[in-house]
Amino acid sequence: MEALRQLAAFVQELRLEDLPQDVRDAARYCVLDTLGSALGAAENEELAAIAREYAQWTGLGENNRSARLWGSAQRTNLMNAVFLNGMMAHQLELDDVHTASKSHVGAVVVPAAWAVAEALGCSGKTFLEAVVAGYEVMGRVGKAMDVASNRKRGWHTTGIIGTFGAAAAACKLFGLTQEQTANALGLAGTQSCGLWAFLAEGATCKKLHTGRAAVNGVASCLLAKSGMTGAIHILDAKDGGLYPAVSDSWDMEKLTEGLGQSYEITRMDKKPYPCCRTTHPNIDAALRLRAEGVRAQDVAQVLVETYEVGVLQCGFSKYPESPVEAKFSTPFTAACALVKGHVNQADFDEQTLQDAQIRRIAEHTSVVAAPLFTERYPKQWGSRMTITCTDGSRRVCQIDNMSGSVAVPLSPEQEQSKFLGLAAACMDLPQAQRLMEEVLRIEQKQTLPQVGM
Repeated sequence: MEALRQLAAFVQELRLEDLPQDVRDAARYCVLDTLGSALGAAENEELAAIAREYAQWTGLGENNRSARLWGSAQRTNLMNAVFLNGMMAHQLELDDVHTASKSHVGAVVVPAAWAVAEALGCSGKTFLEAVVAGYEVMGRVGKAMDVASNRKRGWHTTGIIGTFGAAAAACKLFGLTQEQTANALGLAGTQSCGLWAFLAEGATCKKLHTGRAAVNGVASCLLAKSGMTGAIHILDAKDGGLYPAVSDSWDMEKLTEGLGQSYEITRMDKKPYPCCRTTHPNIDAALRLRAEGVRAQDVAQVLVETYEVGVLQCGFSKYPESPVEAKFSTPFTAACALVKGHVNQADFDEQTLQDAQIRRIAEHTSVVAAPLFTERYPKQWGSRMTITCTDGSRRVCQIDNMSGSVAVPLSPEQEQSKFLGLAAACMDLPQAQRLMEEVLRIEQKQTLPQVGM
């Protein structure tokens, strides 16, 4: 059986009661993490302007089914909700990361599954099944290709593979057959998109990739439901296959190896810092060296050794001019950690960018590729920091497993604290606590809880 059909069969047959407890627990916390990451951006001005503009041009369909824009009282049609919530979940750069596929799964799959489930009136149990299905399909489609070469070609992997995850989740909720689901996955692949050009200019459109992947995946489901067929060999076709187009190599066996026995949703990193995941091992190292007595005023030079993609993505020597650029700057984030002792959302503002000490250290920071870390990537995202002090002494810290990784996970208490802190942007603490409690027992709910005012 073709790989895409095997994935479709997995989606169609998946039942929550058959899943191991750790998978169900992971699913609930992935939903919580995504909702928190989105709610923290609920009052973002750019997102609000987009929502207002879209409301002028789109309305409810003939069935009058709608879904809520997270963090607000506004309801809209299914596709708008999927799109706008998908962008919101990626705005702060706090959403989860699947390192093997170098992708943000939650910001695509959870908004797609939530809006569809809400519009259809599905139960929490059915919703959680869809989430697991989406994470599994998206993660496997990504890890089956060489994601380092995908990134070096300028593609944003999340946008490329996210359509598959959203389509899988939507097909599960709509109850599509195995053949319809396979067709939807084929249709998802031909709608993959997302480029890294935004970074060089500090453009704000990276979140478009999660939103567009989510809405294109749901569209793929609706198209297949309507009778359209997709290419079953969309991934590996010699002429026009996705993998040959976006990657140097791939292994089709990884798409189905251990399918139904091991689950990608249990291999998700959760971000403790609101910036590109590539910067996180360097932040960890800076914070550790600071705790060991390194003072910012004594730092003369900083050398960061990491993997090739990490240099390409966040190793800029130019000092950032905007919050977007700062979130993708290893020199800035490391300097911020050394000077302030933390890296949080409030640190990505003009005042922090103008901090003389942070700028001095950042401009004396070099980021280079090292074979050790390049060979490990993407299985491990690590780095080594060497600080040379003004007295000539050197301090070194190597991070092999960063905070929030599968090897060094956030505790349930830390994940809950993260959610409550982010949700405070648009709701009071009692409301946030109620929502958190409902999400953590969501499979018991007949309908999804309200995520808004």
